[in-house]
Amino acid sequence: MGDSVRLALLMVYILGVVGQIVLALNHSQTCMNPHGKQGKCIPLSKCPSLNKTVRTKDDEELLKSTRCGEDNENTLVCCPIPLPVFPECGIMETWRIFGGQPTDIEEFPWAVLIEYQKPRNQYGYHCGGSLINKRYVLTAAHCVTSLSHGWKVHRVRLGEWDLSTNPDCINHEYDGEISKSCNHPPIDMDIEQIVVHNGYTHAKNYHNDIALIRMAWDVTYSLSVLPTCLPLSERIINTNHEDTATIAVGWGRTETGHASQVKMKVDLIVQSLEECKLLYKRLNASLVDTQMCVGGMDGRDTCTGDSGGPLMRMVAGAWYQIGVVSIGPAKCGTKNFPAVYTDVSKYAEWISEIVY
Repeated sequence: MGDSVRLALLMVYILGVVGQIVLALNHSQTCMNPHGKQGKCIPLSKCPSLNKTVRTKDDEELLKSTRCGEDNENTLVCCPIPLPVFPECGIMETWRIFGGQPTDIEEFPWAVLIEYQKPRNQYGYHCGGSLINKRYVLTAAHCVTSLSHGWKVHRVRLGEWDLSTNPDCINHEYDGEISKSCNHPPIDMDIEQIVVHNGYTHAKNYHNDIALIRMAWDVTYSLSVLPTCLPLSERIINTNHEDTATIAVGWGRTETGHASQVKMKVDLIVQSLEECKLLYKRLNASLVDTQMCVGGMDGRDTCTGDSGGPLMRMVAGAWYQIGVVSIGPAKCGTKNFPAVYTDVSKYAEWISEIVY
């Protein structure tokens, strides 16, 4: 049976057996599925987990209970949100850049590296990103488009800590005894699709500097591979982050002038966007409200190679990614000159519409 015929039959079935359900929701509104999990009211055709052949009585009952409305004659169902929410994200086992310090071995397990294939069969890591669910990585648009001649995005590396060792291990001392613990080897994931925001401008402004990478298969979570939380709720989306303490992580260039082999972290403060707009205007760059300014402290900053990586803050016991590393001054860590990040909260709807 063809997919279009199967889908038509499913929609006829749902409309025929659940006419008594009140059609109270519109397209893309938040809903609650039969299992008590938050979902999104979307067309059945866009919900892979429900768009399947009805085989059993349980399948029939599930379809009945998930219908949430209609939109232009399309049946809407409460599709499970594919993005994790607390406590399924933003949590790490360990609780203990430029001017930064090394992370612990299992700290910020959602930080990823983007690998590039370059001319003469050379490979290297030149951008970062963050794992947001089992299939998608969030990064900066400039990391995956308008690349240097002969460059192309090759793979995504998950679960990395120290690029010079495999596996990554640390020694623990307890009661005079020294023991070693090691992470699983890092995972190199092939890429199925790259989605760049259609409003991205590759110019001084770097507006809409955000992109999603869909990996070729689902990743298995472990202590060194876990997703970050995204600002999906209205409460977090509407939070003013100015003067907030945040952390950025990455393997970018440090004060030594070389890229770091070990995942680094740096504490940064979110600055006033309005003041930052005036600062960047001197460079003929026009910042907008979908961007945020962070840092500006002497010797503490993200730098070359950190692009695409996450900027995070702690909210109610979990780490939420509020920014994506975008652009900054030519000299990293310049005092009173903050770097520019893409404000993730402004793209929550865009991300949710793409990820499945």
